[in-house]
Amino acid sequence: MILNENYLVKKIKRLPGKLKRESLRIPMLDHLYYGDYIKRLENHANSLPALDPVDLPLLNSLLKQGTVVTSLEELAISYKELIDSAEDIFPKLRGLPIPKLESCITYREELISYPQIFKWALNERLLDIVENYLGVPVLLAGVTLQRTIADGKPVHVRQWHVDPEDYRMVKIIIYFNDVGLDGGPFEYIPRHLTSSLAQALNYNYYSSGFVSDQEMTRVAPKATWIPCPGPYGTVIFTDTRSIFHRLKPPTGSQRYSITFAYTSRRPITTFERNFSKHQLQVIASGLSQRQQDCLFFD
Repeated sequence: MILNENYLVKKIKRLPGKLKRESLRIPMLDHLYYGDYIKRLENHANSLPALDPVDLPLLNSLLKQGTVVTSLEELAISYKELIDSAEDIFPKLRGLPIPKLESCITYREELISYPQIFKWALNERLLDIVENYLGVPVLLAGVTLQRTIADGKPVHVRQWHVDPEDYRMVKIIIYFNDVGLDGGPFEYIPRHLTSSLAQALNYNYYSSGFVSDQEMTRVAPKATWIPCPGPYGTVIFTDTRSIFHRLKPPTGSQRYSITFAYTSRRPITTFERNFSKHQLQVIASGLSQRQQDCLFFD
């Protein structure tokens, strides 16, 4: 019963965002919101941070392909405290019961006790990459640590979809175990196919939701589906607004991962905000002004 109540609470929290997405089906409102977004891009174009030359190939690949796979080691941003924090949490996840209505165990609210996780996500070099990609100041919109159950169920984000939160966004997914093809890897369809697939599926980015394998196979052969398996420490940069993607249903092993979501500070709609303003202010203590600003909406 408690699990069902929690599920309903989550659905209720999502209602304001859902209503705004529905409003964007009205052409006049869609045009209004998009026009404001274009103005923000133009106004910020000359204020983008200088990018470390070593990160330019990553940015260019993300712009072209919509997804880039690297690793904590290759990224070379200090990660020991991130790993220590995550490894302290995973035993707690392993001890939690599996929800009946979902196929994953999500750890969000409790992350506030692990400031090093947030501080890694707010690393200045990372913010430079993300801001140059988004073209506007960055909001760290969500932080989620998950244990994904190997039950093979094609439910929720295990189905094909495009994220509706903003016109452009970045998610950074980090694997905290070896993830094989049967272990729930991130999977996507190349960016250049997105528009044609959306048209063939009559897919509305704001309201269509999930697409089954059966439907997707009709318009995109499985040969075009790109899974992203990888060892412990794999890092995936992806614009989940620009590509059809999913968490491939795991059948052989569970996946442990953390996901950081970045949008503009005025997104179309928002992720669930699981932290109070006071909690975020505690996290912000000792950070640069820019890093602090990335924790709060405009």
